[in-house]
Order: sequence, then structure tokens, then C-alpha cells
Amino acid sequence: MKNIKYILILLLAVSFFSCDDDDIIKLNDSNYESASNITGFGSTLNISKDIKAESIKITYTPASYGVDIVTTHQLQFAATSDFTNPVTFDVNASDDAFTFTVGALNELLTESLLLPVDVEANVSARVMTYSLAGVDTLYSEPVSFATTPYLDILFAPNTFYLFGDGVGRVAQNNKLKFNRIHSEPDDSWTIVWMEATGSFKLCSDENYKGVIGKIGDPVNGEYTLGTVDNRGEDIPVPGTAGYYTVGVNLATNTLIIEPASIYITGPNVDAWPTSSVIEENKFQLNAENKTMELSKNFLGGELRLHVTHPYISSGDWWHAEFIFLDGKIEYREDGDDQERFNMNAGEQTIVLDFINQTGKIE
Repeated sequence: MKNIKYILILLLAVSFFSCDDDDIIKLNDSNYESASNITGFGSTLNISKDIKAESIKITYTPASYGVDIVTTHQLQFAATSDFTNPVTFDVNASDDAFTFTVGALNELLTESLLLPVDVEANVSARVMTYSLAGVDTLYSEPVSFATTPYLDILFAPNTFYLFGDGVGRVAQNNKLKFNRIHSEPDDSWTIVWMEATGSFKLCSDENYKGVIGKIGDPVNGEYTLGTVDNRGEDIPVPGTAGYYTVGVNLATNTLIIEPASIYITGPNVDAWPTSSVIEENKFQLNAENKTMELSKNFLGGELRLHVTHPYISSGDWWHAEFIFLDGKIEYREDGDDQERFNMNAGEQTIVLDFINQTGKIE
């Protein structure tokens, strides 16, 4: 009988939903109870880049509409206690708790609430509850806490992208992603075709989140990158069209652009870095075809390719190793030794296309 009662209540409620969208419906004269008892923030929430991967768990007592209907709880934040311009956190509730990382919260504080870094701020949080269309949205009593957002230009974990007219934004479909350097967590690199004119900026994902540029002029070819407080200006391309390696060093918040230096090493040249890093093993730019090419009499054996750059440890060539398999360039990044294939001996040409991320042997 109890189940039949609930079914009748729900049917009655659904019949009410035929009213205009502007009408707010009360379910069976039930008492609505907002979420309550939010705990986990404390009076002061200490966050920092060192603990960005650690989890924060916020618990609460779920809201009730008086009948057993589906409800959704979300966490909202605001920089003011009256919740002017609230921001809804993109994290789902599980049972009676929200769990998210320190880094995700810091991103929301700096990117969505636009709070300055290294300055203590008072933040308000509440649980928003909604259900079927036409039913009141409920809000818990807010809780407030003090916290100090930190500088972290990598809003997306270990990821940067390039975009701008100087790097062929449209032609390359915005997928100009940096590669992590093995065993060097603060450094990353990418090879990109740059036009003779134009500029670019960096962002933390292909949807242009966390955009930064340069601050001031380069010193010895090294740019200082922007921050949350000062996003900086566009970075100009060098002025000669071609492939360039762009390196980012997060430890120093800097960037260097250099003409792409790509080498073959290993059995095919009977040498390993650093002795194999010589001009005859270096790929040359084919500007007309927008490729990097190396033609020589190879000895045969495993194909091993790598990049050199000031931010890549010169003695650890494999930190920036890559290969192409089935015609597609694959980067080692911070993974294990890559799958390989053997080249035949003889006069051949290796062709690399970093616009389309392909490789071949002719």
C-alpha cells in the first residue's frame, strides 16, 4: 500500500507539470528541507601546489522534497556571502559527499571566481538541490571559510596547447599539445610549424582555458610566461617560417623557442648520444613540403629518434624520444620504452610531418 501511495503522489505531481514553465509546483504540500550540515572546509582551508593532487571531501545531509523523487545536489561557491555571481562546481555528489582535488578547487577559485593568488580570501559555499522541471531549487545555508589560492599556470594537469595565427591555429585544428619530458616533471616540449608572421599564446586545454602569454621581452631568447594575475601578451614567432621546438619550464615559468633539432640515434648510425648528435644525423627542414627530412645510407636496425632543446637534459636523450608506428608519430613522454620497428639498411629518406603528426620512410 505504501508503494501505491507514492506512485499516486508521483502521478499527481507529474500531472501538475503540464502548467506553464514559470509555475512553481509544491509536491503534495510536502515540507521541503534544504541540504544541511556541510562539513569539510573548516574555518580555514589550506591549499598549495605541493598538495594539488590530494583530495578534499565535503560531507552534507541531503535535501528532501518530502517524497521519493530523484534529486541532484551540486556545490556552489561565491566570493560574497550573498552569493552574487555564484559559480557551480563541476563535480558530482556521491551519496552524501563531494570529493575533488586541491588542484581542481584552486582552478575554480582562480579561473571562475577570479580570486588573486597568494592573497587570503573569504569564500562562501552552499549545496544547491534541484529535481524535476517546475519544482523549486533548494539552497542550503552557506558556510564560509578562508583560503589562499596559489599560482598554478597548468590548470589542466601537465598539459599545454599553443594557439594563434602564427602557429596555424585553424590548419592544425588547435591540437598543438605539448609533450611531457620523461623524468623532468617541470619541463615539456612540442614541435610546431610557425609562419613568417603572427604570434601565439598558450592555454591549458584545446578549449582555450587558462590562457597565458609573455611578460616583457626575452632575455637570451628566454621568455617569462604570464601568471593568473598578469596573463601577459602574445608571443611573436621568430620571423622565418619553419619548424620550431617550443619548450616550457614550469620551475622557472619560462619558455624558449628554437629551430627544431631532431636526430636519429642507435643501431642505424652505430652511435648513441651524445656522440650521435652530429650534423649528418640531423633532420633538415623541407620548407616547401613543410616536413623535416633525413636522407643517408642507414645501417639498418631499430629506429630511434629524439629532440634536443635547452630544457631537455643533454645526457638523457630518451627523455624526449619519439617514434612513428603505422605512419603516426608517437611520443614516449613519461612512459616506458616504446614499441619499435626495424629499418632496412641502405640509402633512404625519413620524412616527418609535425602538422599532421605522421612519419614515413621513402
